[in-house]
Parts: sequence; C-alpha cells; structure tokens
Amino acid sequence: MHPSLEAFALAAGLLALGAALVHRFGFPPLPVYLLTGLLMGHRLPVEELEPLPSLGLLLLLFSVGLEFGPDRLKELSGRATRAGLYDALALPLGFLLGLLAGLDARGAALLAGIIYISSSAVIVKLIIDLRRAANPESEVVLGVLVLEDLVIALLLALLGGHGPGGVLAGVLLALAYLAFARLLGPHLVRLMESFSDELVLLLGAAFTTGTALLFHALGASEGVGAFLSGMIAASLGLRERLEHLFGPVRDLGVALFFLVVGAEATGLLRGLTPVGAGLALLGLLLKLPLNHLGGARAGLGRKRRLYAALYLVPRGEFNLVLGSLALAQGYPLVAQVAVLMVLLSVPLGALLIRFAPEIGQALFPKEKKRPVSARPG
Repeated sequence: MHPSLEAFALAAGLLALGAALVHRFGFPPLPVYLLTGLLMGHRLPVEELEPLPSLGLLLLLFSVGLEFGPDRLKELSGRATRAGLYDALALPLGFLLGLLAGLDARGAALLAGIIYISSSAVIVKLIIDLRRAANPESEVVLGVLVLEDLVIALLLALLGGHGPGGVLAGVLLALAYLAFARLLGPHLVRLMESFSDELVLLLGAAFTTGTALLFHALGASEGVGAFLSGMIAASLGLRERLEHLFGPVRDLGVALFFLVVGAEATGLLRGLTPVGAGLALLGLLLKLPLNHLGGARAGLGRKRRLYAALYLVPRGEFNLVLGSLALAQGYPLVAQVAVLMVLLSVPLGALLIRFAPEIGQALFPKEKKRPVSARPG
C-alpha cells in the first residue's frame, strides 16, 4: 500500500473527528483543522498528503474569485465602499509598522498586506453557517471583503513576481484572459450548457490549475492565477454551477490545507521572537477600530458596527499565500507573523462572530423605557 494512502486515511479520520465534535456545538470546523495540525502534526507525514493541500489552496482562491467576480463590484453599495476606505488604512499603518520593525520596503509591504487582508473564505462560511447573510452588517462586511481581495490580488501581482519581468508578464496575461472572456466567453457558455457536470468539473479543474501553472511559469504568482480563474468564471455566469460542483472537492482540499498549515507552523514558530509576536497582536488589534469607524461611516448602529469589526477579525488564505511568499523571498519574520495571525484569528474570530450578539448586548444593553406616570384626577 502506498504511504500516501495511510497518511490520507489518518488525516481524514482526525479531521472528521474534530468536525464531528464541533458540529454538536454549532461551531465551524476550520479552527479545529488548524488546531488538529498543531496538536497532531508531529505524528502526521504531511509531505505524503501532497498535492491535495496545494490543490485545496488553489481551489480556495478560485472560489474566492468566483464569489467576488466583476458583477459584485457593480453591486457594491456606497456604504460598503466608505467602510472599505477606512479598512484600507491598515495598509499604510502596517507598512509603517514593518519599517519600524527594521524591514525594508518590500518586507514592509508584505507585512502590510498580511495585516490588512481578512479571510473571505472563513468569514463568508461563518456568516452563511450562522444564517446572518441578510443582516445589515453582513452586506457591509461582504463589500469590504470584495475590495480587500481585489487590492491583495494587485499586491500579489506586484510582489509575487520574480522581478519586473514577472510582474509585467502577470499583468499582460491577466489582460489577455479578460479580453478572451469578453470576446469568446458568451460562445463558450452556450457551448458548455450542453456539457455534463462531470465534464464541466474536469474542465474547471484543468482551467484553474493550468492558469496557476502558467502564471508561475512566467514568474508571476500562481495564487493570482487561481483567483483570476474564478473571476473569469464568475464573469461568464458560471458561479452557481461551478460552486455546486467544486464545493465538496474544495472543502476536502481546504481541510487538508489547514491541517498541514497547523502541522508546519510548529517548526516555523519555534524561533518566534517577541517582535514577531508583538507584530501579530498589533496586526489583529489594528483593524478593530478602523472597521468600527468604517461601520459608523456606513451608517450602521452601535451594535451593528461592532459586529462588522468582529466579523473581519479572521485571517486565512491570502495571509498564508503572502507568508509563504515572504519566506521564499527571505523574510522569515513576516512569515511567522502571517502564520501566527492565522492561528490566533481563526479560532478567536470564529468565537467572536458566533457570540457577537451576546457581546453587543453586554456592551450596549437596551435602555429601559421609563414608565409613564399617571396623571392625577
């Protein structure tokens, strides 16, 4: 029997056990996947699980692009845009933190992106699982996430390429894809309507991984390639069909990806310094007042703006992409901050989002109405 089958069976069993435990209490399973990797990673031959975790990350980025396609930009309300501008202040503040920590401009820019970006995948799943999609703060948060993902995709295109040639190649390739989707997309969609679900699934997987490999071969970021694939598919009106087909495969890959992140984090964080821990904590705290102010500018009430700030705590997929990029480019401190922020914010953010109404009620209790005194006579 191949060793990878034994590794997969053990990993899947541990993940299933963790998911079953939290399911009884109504909590999302993503934090458990991370914690399972942290606790059991030394017993897991995680290298035998490849390429499933890497494929899971690509499909996750594809799904993020699929969820936040160009049509969602047109639907952005002025409220979400105003909140997003306050949220974007984390970029210059994070850059300044990086310079104060002794990083050069490139390292500080990577740190700024890690501090700025929240996890669309984690937050959207939590909002849906907790049935809060119709809440007014959710509209603002989802709009902010659209803007964040687009900004980070641009940042990855600039920092993820191997020199100016990689950046230019990535930009040109993205423009070529967008032109292709605009010119030939409608014809392809009509053609694919007659295709079976199995064929569409295989074509979508080939398109996503092929685009990621093409971006990587040209010296650009493969993460941007996967994200762009999702945006292209969304612009062609394939969101619902591909989301339905890719969902189970993506969820399995994402579970293994977070398990591997937790398992590998112990080695990366072994040399963590007080500076790295301080930057991670500051990064998590920095966005809370910014998003609270953004919620106020978006017209949310006191409780709802608090909910919006808490919803945006979790970090995830793009933070880890930027962290791996930082490690490859010689910034281990930035990589440590990225991993530590994810490890802290996913379980903490899940709890904060789950109990946001209770926190809001404790901080802003409803004022009791004064009894109307009866007039004499």
